[in-house]
Amino acid sequence: MIAEEKFNVLIVDDEPLARTRIQSLCGRLPNVNHIDLAGGGREALDIVARDRPEIMLLDIDMPDLSGMEVADQCRQFSQPPEIIFTTAHSKYAADAFRFNAADYLLKPVKECELIEAFDRVSLKRQMHSGRRAKAEHRIWVQDGRGTVQISSADIEWIAADRDYMRLCLADRNYMVHEAMQSLLERLPPAMFLRIHRSAAVRRDFIRDIRRRGRRKYVILQDDTELTIGPSYVPTVMGAISG
Repeated sequence: MIAEEKFNVLIVDDEPLARTRIQSLCGRLPNVNHIDLAGGGREALDIVARDRPEIMLLDIDMPDLSGMEVADQCRQFSQPPEIIFTTAHSKYAADAFRFNAADYLLKPVKECELIEAFDRVSLKRQMHSGRRAKAEHRIWVQDGRGTVQISSADIEWIAADRDYMRLCLADRNYMVHEAMQSLLERLPPAMFLRIHRSAAVRRDFIRDIRRRGRRKYVILQDDTELTIGPSYVPTVMGAISG
C-alpha cells in the first residue's frame, strides 16, 4: 500500500447499510484521515463544495441525482475529488471512465480492492505532481517547417517505428531519429515507463492494466491498448503497484 498521503474521504450511498460497510472498510486504511457520509447526490455536492474531500466513493443508483450526474457536476470545482464508483451493476463501467474515474468497484466492495483503488489515487496524484514540476522540460523535434520545441509532459506515449521513434501527443505525432533508450535518457527521470522494447508510456497517462489470456496490456486515458512485453511485465507491475 502507498500510504504517504492521507485523504479526506466522502462516501455517497443512499443505502445506510452500504454506507456503514464502506465506512468500516475505509476506517481500517492507514491513509484515510477523515470520513464524511452523504445519503444522496445533492448532499454530496454540498459537502464537496464545503470540505473539498480528496476521494469520493460514489454509488450510481440514487433517487435524487445519479452518481454519473454527481461526477459530472463535480467538474465545476477547481479541485474536484478523485472518484471511485461503488455499485452493484457492471453495466455503467464504460460511462464511469468517461469521468476519468480512479476505479470502479462492484458491491460488496472487498477491502483488498479498496486498498488497490486508494493506491491508484495516490499514484495518480504523485504522477500529476511530478508532471507539473517537470512541465517545463522541453525537447527539440522536427516538423514539416523546421525545428520546434515540445514539452515532454505533452508526450503521451512513444512507439518505435523502424529507425525512428514516434512521439504521440494528443493532437499530433512527431518523428525523431533516435534509439528508444537514448531518447528516454533525455526525458525527465521516472516520467515514462518502458512497457515493451518498442513502446514507452507516460506514467500518469496509464489508466489501467488488464489481462487477456496470457497477455497483459495497459489501457491509456484515451482508451489506447498497448501490449506489455513479457520481459517488461515485472517492472511494469512493480512500478504501478508502488
